[in-house]
Amino acid sequence: MQNLNTLFLITIGVIATLVGDVFLKKSQMINWWLFAAGILFYALGVVPVAMVFKKIEFGSVFLIWEAATVIAALFVAYFFFHEGFNVYKGLALLFALCALYFSYK
Repeated sequence: MQNLNTLFLITIGVIATLVGDVFLKKSQMINWWLFAAGILFYALGVVPVAMVFKKIEFGSVFLIWEAATVIAALFVAYFFFHEGFNVYKGLALLFALCALYFSYK
């Protein structure tokens, strides 16, 4: 149950961070409402991750959060923004998956 709760909190943090990224990209520093929404979601994304810091060590939380964010960002970039998927992004995905795997060992 502890691991499930930790995973849930990190997932919420990753989703909030990605939503913040999407709003910031859509705002293009012109639309201040979207820009403010992006900053707000970034702030909201930090709260669940800060709660996880109480439960597991810093290095593990940071690796899991960053690797999950990279993986999710690659999918959002491909499906939502129709960006290409090349060898370098494939390697980033592979290394992020490896980081997730080894952070649990």
